[in-house]
Amino acid sequence: MGIYDKGTRDELETMTIEQTPGDERRRHPRVPVTVKGRFLAPDGSEHPCAIRDMSLSGIALMSDTPIDLGSHLIIYLDDFGRFEGDVVRTFDGGFAIETVLSGPRRERVADRLEAYAKGDKVGESARAFHRYAPAEAGIEENSVLSLPDGRTVPCRIIDMSLGGANVGTETRAPIGAIVSIGRMKGRVVRHTAEGIAIAFTDIPEKAAALSRPFG
Repeated sequence: MGIYDKGTRDELETMTIEQTPGDERRRHPRVPVTVKGRFLAPDGSEHPCAIRDMSLSGIALMSDTPIDLGSHLIIYLDDFGRFEGDVVRTFDGGFAIETVLSGPRRERVADRLEAYAKGDKVGESARAFHRYAPAEAGIEENSVLSLPDGRTVPCRIIDMSLGGANVGTETRAPIGAIVSIGRMKGRVVRHTAEGIAIAFTDIPEKAAALSRPFG
């Protein structure tokens, strides 16, 4: 269990993004959350966004980028990590996606929503663009690194963002070399104490292709 009392957890469990802000039939309001993030549109382009409010089953996002109903998006949000889901509602200045969370990830998000509901500040950082550990991003830590000479070696995802990843590996490809982690291709931009840092070069045409990018 997380740190909710039963009443608070029941409130979050009943929040749904289909309910409109003015609907008096709604039992409980969504949690207002003011953090920034970025998302991949279906054409592979990357755009900034910000949360308007959030529940365990959906997120309302503010963005200047028009998005069609039914679009499948990959989203990275400061303090919360990686999400994916379909756009189920649009409104002036943004859209809402439906999400499915389970297990430990659901507990972590629920705990952070509880903190925001109480007015506590969560995970503040001076970084303009956040990176996420695999558990926060909802991906597996272990993956396979493909090298320019065709060899493949096991590797470990240390952290990642929409634009790149830090990878733990004993095999350090030269700076500038093109490598792949799972289905994601990128260029080695520096060597680190644990391995290499990679800047992605091929964002897939469809955001859904990033559902399991390092598998």
